[in-house]
Amino acid sequence: MLTKKETGLGPAKVIELVGDRLRLQRGETEIWAKLALAYPYQPEKDDLVLTIGEEEVYVIGVLLGRGKTVFETPGDLHLRSRGRIEIEGLKGVEIRSEQVLIKADKVETIARTSFEKVVNCYRWVKELLQTEAGRERKLIDGHYTMKAERIVETAEKDVKIDGEQIHLG
Repeated sequence: MLTKKETGLGPAKVIELVGDRLRLQRGETEIWAKLALAYPYQPEKDDLVLTIGEEEVYVIGVLLGRGKTVFETPGDLHLRSRGRIEIEGLKGVEIRSEQVLIKADKVETIARTSFEKVVNCYRWVKELLQTEAGRERKLIDGHYTMKAERIVETAEKDVKIDGEQIHLG
């Protein structure tokens, strides 16, 4: 004779994480469960998870979560797509590394405001460096040196040169 065994499937609220086990509130009952997700999610208190099982309970999904998902590898990690790769963070995207190298035929940055803070900055441009701006302002504490084969500066209004001494020639 076959007996029917029920398997509980439903949502549960995370109460606490102890080691690799979760204490959950499923309905009126507190239960213990193990994570059985296909990705490395770190649940937090008050997350809503999907559980399966009665005597042995497993978390098989995250219905409403605030925890982190951390992919960590012991060696190099290579992501490749035959199409596009998009990374989107509604609250921000941050890259941390000892060195970041970007290789591309074209790099385009679109932002309302851009800030750069560096100790030293070196730029090498083989052909043209062009800046289009409504205004330009440079504040330099020390010397300002420009060396060029030819300099052409044009102003539609006044030109003001103010210095203790001006040397021409």
